[in-house]
Amino acid sequence: MAKKLKKNDDQLADAVRMSSQEIWQAGLAAFAKAQEEEGKFFSMQLFEERVLRALSSIGVPSRQEVDALHLRIDQLSTQLAALGEQPTAAKKATPKADKSAAKKPAAKKTAAKKPAAKKAK
Repeated sequence: MAKKLKKNDDQLADAVRMSSQEIWQAGLAAFAKAQEEEGKFFSMQLFEERVLRALSSIGVPSRQEVDALHLRIDQLSTQLAALGEQPTAAKKATPKADKSAAKKPAAKKTAAKKPAAKKAK
């Protein structure tokens, strides 16, 4: 019976050893994969920084600059719309007054010219 226990203990020890080796190898594989991914991430980040620097040097605006411009355009559009609503009522009244005022002096000028032309004859 002592032989059976020793044999079972040896088998259990071997199973634990094999299991621990598999866990160790899986950990090493995960670590290697993480290092590889980190390297890819780092090189990608470095590439993006270089591209952004090159674009900036030739005058291409950054995403933040474009977003700021969009925000400014929206603000100016809102201000323009607010200003555009107020003068439209005044503009509608002004052209009618201008048209009638423009016709009256023109009529006076033609009447003034006719007598002057008659005097010359």
